[in-house]
Amino acid sequence: MRSKIDAVSGKRNFHARQFLPGFLLRFYAKIRGMNEILPHVLELKEDDRTFEHPALAAGGAPIELEIGCGNGRFIAARAAKNPDQTYLAVERMMERLRKCSRKAQQGALHNLTFVRVEAGRFVRELLPDHCVKAMYLFFPDPWPKRRHHKNRFFQREMCDTLCRIFVPKGIMYISTDHEDYFKEMYKYLTEDPRFDEIAPLIREEDEQTDFERLFLSKGDPIYHCAFQLR
Repeated sequence: MRSKIDAVSGKRNFHARQFLPGFLLRFYAKIRGMNEILPHVLELKEDDRTFEHPALAAGGAPIELEIGCGNGRFIAARAAKNPDQTYLAVERMMERLRKCSRKAQQGALHNLTFVRVEAGRFVRELLPDHCVKAMYLFFPDPWPKRRHHKNRFFQREMCDTLCRIFVPKGIMYISTDHEDYFKEMYKYLTEDPRFDEIAPLIREEDEQTDFERLFLSKGDPIYHCAFQLR
């Protein structure tokens, strides 16, 4: 077990964290994260059954939604270019949300809100009907092991969810470096007669996610598609 020597007293200092097992450290980190208040960030709890946002009030204009926004590079750039459009972005990791919050503050992006919640539950259970005009799913976790495929965000049932939350002509945009996951999502959407394939979204450099920039720098293939609700 390592300790540090105090520069003044010359004695060794043992920190409490050195004696705590990993699962307790993660637990305390989670508690600290949950108690943290960040501008532009809303945190939903496990027992929340509704999601309230001014943009989702009756008669409000439909929103655009990013699932798994990472550090917020894409959605912040998008919001800056379209100040009259309301954007929501879902992310679970607090460290990423801190960076997202800073981006929104620095850009004075009053049209952008980040939501800390499990993405699948958010779209299935908490979003009201016909409130989304575009959903962005860029480089989602592919859960590559077969036994973990059930954890993927986009399952066949997601097509039903999209039909519920989308306004007419709502669009699903997808980009990923994982060929197997791409083929699966593409199959679900092409087999569903409620959707038509359209041209994928070509993003400018400032709208490329951190993962996308990394894959492009390595010359890795990236798979894109977009589907519009009829």
